[in-house]
Amino acid sequence: MIKRINIAKCSRVKLSVQSKHFHSSQLWQYKNWSELNKKNKQHFIRGFIQLYKEKHPCSKSNVMYRALANDMEEFDDTPYVFGILYNEIRSVSIGISTDNKKGVGAMGDPDFEKLLFK
Repeated sequence: MIKRINIAKCSRVKLSVQSKHFHSSQLWQYKNWSELNKKNKQHFIRGFIQLYKEKHPCSKSNVMYRALANDMEEFDDTPYVFGILYNEIRSVSIGISTDNKKGVGAMGDPDFEKLLFK
């Protein structure tokens, strides 16, 4: 008795394995907030505040973001709320966010993705 193999099924399996590999390699495209040093975190924060102000000039969030980062150099720290924003922008860019979508809002804006570190 000869078994017949459906070639279409074989090729679909192979393609899904390849795409799975692609997605897993994409996770490492950008560093996570916890992997950044203090200098890089502060650089992201300054860039985020500037870009957010340019994109959303009338937003009350501008005042809050500036207040949070105001004494960053004096106290030699990085407010963790920016880490939450960083990680969400990263999640959106690699397609794993459950709350935001690419191309929608500040977290999905491709200009904010440019602030991420590889």
